Amino acid sequence: MNEKGGNHQLLKQKNSQLIRKFIYQNSPVSRVEIAQELGLTTPTITGMVTPLIARGLVRETVSVPEEAKSAGRPRMMLEFVPEAYCICGVDVGPYRINYILTDLRGNVLACRRTKQTLDEYSKTLELLSAQIPDFLAEAGVPREKLLGVGVCLPGMIDGSVDKIYDTFYEGWTEHSLSAELGQRLGIKVEVENNVRARAICADLFDRSVQAEPFAYFFVSFGVACQMIIDGKVLYGQFAAAGEIGHTVVQRNGPVCPTCGNRGCLEALTGERAILQRCRDIMAAGSPAVLKQLCPNPEKLTMEHVLKAQELGDWEVSHVVEDAIEYLGIALANTINLISPRAVVLEGRILSTPKNQAMMRSVVEQYMFHVHVGITDFKFLPFDEDRGARAAASVVVKEFLSRAN
Repeated sequence: MNEKGGNHQLLKQKNSQLIRKFIYQNSPVSRVEIAQELGLTTPTITGMVTPLIARGLVRETVSVPEEAKSAGRPRMMLEFVPEAYCICGVDVGPYRINYILTDLRGNVLACRRTKQTLDEYSKTLELLSAQIPDFLAEAGVPREKLLGVGVCLPGMIDGSVDKIYDTFYEGWTEHSLSAELGQRLGIKVEVENNVRARAICADLFDRSVQAEPFAYFFVSFGVACQMIIDGKVLYGQFAAAGEIGHTVVQRNGPVCPTCGNRGCLEALTGERAILQRCRDIMAAGSPAVLKQLCPNPEKLTMEHVLKAQELGDWEVSHVVEDAIEYLGIALANTINLISPRAVVLEGRILSTPKNQAMMRSVVEQYMFHVHVGITDFKFLPFDEDRGARAAASVVVKEFLSRAN
């Protein structure tokens, strides 16, 4: 292919990608609106859209704007077809492995929750290789309708180049989960960091954030803050961007079992750290409320902790409030550094109105005054299936970025 022909083909592929993504993000939308926004001609739009309609990815609908109803001038609109494909999302975490089936818009079609957790690589690979086909068969998904499988898990993972740099368990960095699992399943597999996937989900499926840059602040077993800037997920070197949980906030503090440093945010505010502090208090003979809720310290959960806080257990409340103080300071520092227009916050500890108000108060106390009242805060309710749904969104993101 000569240079001129090659450039023309690349331009055509790029335009097709832009049009497909624009229709997905703005449905329903007219050809004229697409042409104006992307700087393309209407005939070019029609030429690019026709194959998408033929493939069943886009359909035409009739819209009659209010101002045109009296004149009877309907407009032909284009919209993405959510049911054109379905996606399997898998959330592999320290608490459980969840499976979900969604359409292209993230609407949940089926789900399965298990008690298995992230483990040594070969065991996890065997488990996923067996359970994913079983889940899909149970859901009755025809193979031709399955766009792909998305898997998210904690760790330093760069889904853009299929590279796992670090996870909770050793041995993972020697493998390519997407390639090895994809080969076993015979299905395209995308792998991504669990919090980065959540940021993609908020941007792509939920459209819950209409401003950029935005930060996704997540508190669970660990703590992370992933960012989307100019429509792109920030990875950084070794996919380590967003690992706010391993910034040191207390000199000579407790040792973090993940990074080995003393006094990092995860060691003070992660759910593992909060539960251990509460177990230590229980072992010392109190608090009474928490013991009534959960007599066995080994079975203690964040739900027990939050309930004890709600019931007025002052020792548990102190543990929770202390964690929120550190979380708020860390988030305020992040806002001062990157100046996001919006922040999405998720975590069990931030699921109650009281703790949300406390978090907002701490953040506003420590962040630079120009951000107060300007930065948009969005607290998400706890959703056990959000991680798996986020994994599905990674597949859709990759699909929209394809050249054809």
